[in-house]
Amino acid sequence: MGSNSCEQIAVNTRYQLVPHGYDRNNTGCIWVANFETTASQSRYWLRMEPSGAPGDLAQESRCRDIPVVFDRRAVDLRYSLVKVRLQAGLHYRLSLWRRGVHDSEVAQVVADAECAGLPVSLAQGFNVWYGTCFYRPADRGAFSRAMAALPAEHRPQVSFLGGDQVYLDTAFSNSGLSVIPGFGSRNFSPLALRSRQTIRRKLNRVFSKEYRDNWRTGLGSKLRCGMHYFLAGDHEFWNDYPNPPGFLPVLWPQKVRRVWEACARKLFDAYQSPGNGYFSQFDVSDSLGFFVLDTRLQRGVGRDGRFTDDATFAQVIQWLRTLDRPGVLVLPAPLLARWQFRKPGIGKSLLVRLGFGDHSLADTGQYQDLVRALRDCPQDVLILAGDVHFSRFARMDLGGKQVVEVVSSPLACLPSAVAARDLTPEFFPDRPTDDIRAKVHYWRHEETCEKPRAHKNGNNNFVTLGFKPGDSVDDIQVNVVCWNIEGRDADGALIPQWQVSDLVLKKHRPAVAEPESESRPAPPPQQSPVAVADPEY
Repeated sequence: MGSNSCEQIAVNTRYQLVPHGYDRNNTGCIWVANFETTASQSRYWLRMEPSGAPGDLAQESRCRDIPVVFDRRAVDLRYSLVKVRLQAGLHYRLSLWRRGVHDSEVAQVVADAECAGLPVSLAQGFNVWYGTCFYRPADRGAFSRAMAALPAEHRPQVSFLGGDQVYLDTAFSNSGLSVIPGFGSRNFSPLALRSRQTIRRKLNRVFSKEYRDNWRTGLGSKLRCGMHYFLAGDHEFWNDYPNPPGFLPVLWPQKVRRVWEACARKLFDAYQSPGNGYFSQFDVSDSLGFFVLDTRLQRGVGRDGRFTDDATFAQVIQWLRTLDRPGVLVLPAPLLARWQFRKPGIGKSLLVRLGFGDHSLADTGQYQDLVRALRDCPQDVLILAGDVHFSRFARMDLGGKQVVEVVSSPLACLPSAVAARDLTPEFFPDRPTDDIRAKVHYWRHEETCEKPRAHKNGNNNFVTLGFKPGDSVDDIQVNVVCWNIEGRDADGALIPQWQVSDLVLKKHRPAVAEPESESRPAPPPQQSPVAVADPEY
């Protein structure tokens, strides 16, 4: 963002501002939250103070005050979504003001944030951030300290939180007697014997507290800085949602799952998706396109269930096939994933069927059509993904262009969900799709959460990506850095876990067919093919 102001903002536990992404025409959506459960007669307004180049400031008013009415409700929350006009290239200091019922009372600032309009070009650079999987009890403030230590040149203008911003299943479990974090006596709670109203009341109490604690403290300092896009992971509901989880007996009864899902969804819509959309798009001038796709909220149950609705799926397919510049596809989980149902009945596929494993994106019914659209895409594509509790950088050549996938997770690892790095599959896609078969090159990778559970995990991570013009016209140079959240050098600076600084995304020009020449000699007659035995048969 080019400013240190976010580091100096004091956390306010009653109010919060979170810039929530771009709407059309560079309009910004600002989430304004009031955690006071009782309404008051106080007046509120959002103040916007721009800064930037004098020429750009001439087109913007010095200061704008926008009235705020908390017209939306969720459990223990009143909130509003304010849409504001953003001038391209300008930064905005946002502040929420409160005045009592009497005009003589002094107005007070009760929350702060900052954001920026989309840049007019990549000349000054454009930074994004990606992270997933935040288990707050294991964090102990490490994430906030890491963001404060992030060098200024890597601070993001846009951030993507790819899923598992809350762990509602473990929050419920930990509210009972718990020896293993995330798995306790509440997993065997006989909720199905209670009325739906009682179940709803118990779940709302636990779920709303988890959201409040994560938004106000755990993720609070991050959420005030720059625009944010939120995607759902499974733990916004329960592990491998919407499939019944085998190791959570409390969720075996369908009655409990339905009430649980409804309670979790209302809070997700209030905190993470107040616009209630399943995808988002924005462009950085005419240089770079972004498509943010949720693959969890509309997912079907079982093997080959859909990962989104038909209308949303049609949007991402069209975006890929008509892309006229390098693109960034943002997903909650990797597209480069194992197909776990290759050999049915035993091993991994059986565990997944029984609820003791997770369905990958390759296990869904729309996966192969998404792979086909990616092959047909005319431009280089960079995929951002997470969820799997390790980081890696993979590259492949597909359909005459470059496809790169950057994976990062976790921000704070659930101690009972450690994972080693996975440098498979060797070819993309692992699930056979037509004749598509691209060799995968794993450039950078590092294990995370590999230490014994009794030790503090040291490899929690997030990634930043800096986009700027390349050496050739229309090329984009990308600096990808995976940061070790708890890593510091002797001077206290944040240490990269791995880095790729020489990635170039190219803009491909449409192929122009050569005109047929009348003087061109006719091709020689083709010979009949000779049948040759296939050595594999």
